[in-house]
Amino acid sequence: MASNGWSVLLVDDDFLIVELLGARLQAQGYEVATASNGLEAYAHVQKHAPDVIVCDVVMPKMDGPTFCRKMRGEGNKIPFLFLTAKGQPQDIVELLSAGADDYIVKPFEAAELLARLQSILRRFYPERSSVVLG
Repeated sequence: MASNGWSVLLVDDDFLIVELLGARLQAQGYEVATASNGLEAYAHVQKHAPDVIVCDVVMPKMDGPTFCRKMRGEGNKIPFLFLTAKGQPQDIVELLSAGADDYIVKPFEAAELLARLQSILRRFYPERSSVVLG
């Protein structure tokens, strides 16, 4: 499939999630870069600014909320969609307080994740909203 013009940084230490979700995103036309922890993701963003970051919460070296807070502290406004196994209200409050724009609780349906991703992209990039999304 041809690119839809959107770039995603997929950050997760679970190889299977990265492989499966990355393939699904690519099948929908997204350009996908990957990282296995917040430190790798931070280094990637310094060189290549993705349109959106899809990020796990619990990872080695630098977890998702710490990575997000670091980015927000530097004034970076790239939208974050978190993948989390923790769905309790206090967990969600922590993510939103760290700077998350949306979240989805694991296990999730790929169709819901894609819909949330499209919603984020429409909100953050209204000038590109005429672009047909996967």
